[in-house]
Amino acid sequence: MKRAGLLNEIIEIYKVVWEKDKYGSQVETLELVTTTRARVIYNNGSRNIENSEIVHNYNKTFIVRYYVPINDYDKILWQGKYYRVLSIDSNREYQEKTINTELIND
Repeated sequence: MKRAGLLNEIIEIYKVVWEKDKYGSQVETLELVTTTRARVIYNNGSRNIENSEIVHNYNKTFIVRYYVPINDYDKILWQGKYYRVLSIDSNREYQEKTINTELIND
């Protein structure tokens, strides 16, 4: 990556693990995969009303090094908020991965 100095934000990548609780139902838990540096780019955002509730829809792009382990089912924690991975594009020429995400509204 030619512009490694732009990786100025620290993000955590979590893997989703499904476990059974004591009642037999499946519960989603998050397991830390890695902590890495990234460049964060704001794409767009909006405020919508869904089911009589205000929901903030924000899309961000995270650019990380090529060797960072991540897949389409992982979640990214950045500044106390979780983001769902929408797509991952690998660029071998620049040794980087571009990860398009959206904010998870809980």
